[in-house]
Amino acid sequence: MNKILIFLLFVLCSFNGFGQVKSVLFDAEDKVTADSTKANSYAIYGKVTGGNVYVFKKYDLDGYLMVTGSFKDDGLTIPHGKFVYYDWINPYDSFTNQETVARGKERYITLSGTFENGLREGLWINYYVNGDVKEVANYKKNLLNGEYKSFEANGNLKASGQFVNNKKEGEWQLKGGLQVVKYENDKVISTVNKTRKQLKKEKVQQNKPNL
Repeated sequence: MNKILIFLLFVLCSFNGFGQVKSVLFDAEDKVTADSTKANSYAIYGKVTGGNVYVFKKYDLDGYLMVTGSFKDDGLTIPHGKFVYYDWINPYDSFTNQETVARGKERYITLSGTFENGLREGLWINYYVNGDVKEVANYKKNLLNGEYKSFEANGNLKASGQFVNNKKEGEWQLKGGLQVVKYENDKVISTVNKTRKQLKKEKVQQNKPNL
């Protein structure tokens, strides 16, 4: 716990240009707690002088950054603005991850996006440990709306389609384009499976210049 207190003092001193700066502890269920023996993370937050949001930084007990963002209220119940989430790199997942850890990088950005008045809004992106995009989704008032894409670790497109109010709508390309599924109100209307040869032929036709 002494390590937490020392780090809190360091971070508090680094919040230049802020009004009153506060700290808060979180338990294993990510709920605010006053019991330091139950804490497994903590946050520092404060309102920028002249600003209208509370800038928020959350850390694990070793002082590693977990989340940055901002809230409209000092009770930290209404996220508002850009949020960035961080996670540990697991060196046992792949050889690439082992190399990344060997080069001294222990954490990576796993997710980023924006809240408006407590609701997800606009583009949200998930990332692989090397920084490549894993998933792209669009939100409107906390519901999936608009284009969605997911990618394999090698960068190949895995799935793509449209959401309307959290439900799949229209034609979706799945399995890298090997399967085309048509949805209406999240229900499957039709499914077409393709061979890799057919898919390759279609891509060649699409890439041919119009004469």
